[in-house]
Amino acid sequence: MIGLVTAAVARELDTDLPLLGAALERAGTQFHFVDWHDATVDWSQYSLLVLRSTWDYHLRRNEFLQWLLRVSQLTMVCNSSEVVEWNSDKKYLGELSALGIAVVPTQFVSSAAEIKITKHAMDAVVKPSISAGSHDTFRYRDVAQEMSAVTAHIARIVESGATAMVQEYQHAIDGAGETGLVYLNGVFSHAFRKGAILQHRPDMSNGLYAAEDVGERIASGAEQETAVQVLRCVEEKFGAMPLYARVDLIPQNNGEPQLMELELVEPSFFLWASAGSADRAAQAIIAANR
Repeated sequence: MIGLVTAAVARELDTDLPLLGAALERAGTQFHFVDWHDATVDWSQYSLLVLRSTWDYHLRRNEFLQWLLRVSQLTMVCNSSEVVEWNSDKKYLGELSALGIAVVPTQFVSSAAEIKITKHAMDAVVKPSISAGSHDTFRYRDVAQEMSAVTAHIARIVESGATAMVQEYQHAIDGAGETGLVYLNGVFSHAFRKGAILQHRPDMSNGLYAAEDVGERIASGAEQETAVQVLRCVEEKFGAMPLYARVDLIPQNNGEPQLMELELVEPSFFLWASAGSADRAAQAIIAANR
């Protein structure tokens, strides 16, 4: 029996779950949708747990990581607890940058006084290193002019136990959007386009994540090459490819791709955006369960 792990607050919002469930049914594989914080669940009944829409984990990260360690002693979990702990704090971007990956320029700071103003009227995004779905993420179109608000924002982030991230806003995203590339066991599955969320004030009305404008996209050769470089770094660090990965890229000023985020915890696959992707995801899960 396979468990597809979600959260009560996210289950009805996850458009991947019914498509993935239908694909597993077509393959004759038994599964349950199960909430990670359900204390009544006997986790040992599952031969494999696959993290899917555990979208509230960042609000209770320590509890989530403790749960993950506990169930990992009872059964196999993908992605692994080691991978999840590393990837659930975006300080991993600094590590990947040090390995030569092109990453959106990012400053990690514990106070506003540490921010390096790199240009006049620096347009930047400030967010917690532990976050998801654009939670507590704001764009400041002139950091120096809005320093009072920036200072209060960073103080709130640090008080929550995270590190503050300051990223120069990448204006190319307004036109090109993001390219998300989904990999299953290190093999490219499909890509999608996501529109710029912070071009205007994000819609957080569902309480979990900013509303997203998503559509189909064919990933370029350069984007796929960059994504493979990122995943090779992960493979070298942990000794194996993760079961699933989403590599989110945006263009640099010269048009070359750069990493915005690597998602190894609970990424949406947007399976509806690519024919056959649900069946590919199901087969990857079935292979991991053998």
